[in-house]
Amino acid sequence: MTQGMSTSSLFALSLGLCVGLAACSLFDKTVLEQQRAEIERLRQEAEQLRRETEALQQQRAQQQQQNEACNRAFNDFDAARKATDEATAIAYYQAGLAICPSDDVAHYELGEVYLQLGQVAAAQAAFEQAARINPNFSRAQRRLEELSGALPSP
Repeated sequence: MTQGMSTSSLFALSLGLCVGLAACSLFDKTVLEQQRAEIERLRQEAEQLRRETEALQQQRAQQQQQNEACNRAFNDFDAARKATDEATAIAYYQAGLAICPSDDVAHYELGEVYLQLGQVAAAQAAFEQAARINPNFSRAQRRLEELSGALPSP
């Protein structure tokens, strides 16, 4: 043997380095692919969160618009309650409900006005709408039962 390493030792070392470098290269590619996949997954999650946030913001804006409309409709409902005749009361309730159709109490009160006029079908429709909006509205449920004959009228 000469100084240092033999040819076979140098070959083995060279071969080992080549295999090691190839393995490192393969490892680097695998890690990079895993990182790319993780980045893509995170990008998709971020996009989903963005869409959900936009939907919630739209929902909040619609709710705010509905609340503002119902606040404006309150003036009509108040005027209907103060009206001295049923026709005027009905007109005010209908105007208010055109702005705020989700007011269960206004539907119920409109039904009561219709009952005063003897318009049973219109009253029943108003009570049904009040009960549809608020299934726990016991006065509307009671009126519907009365109109269907299940309970005696007061």
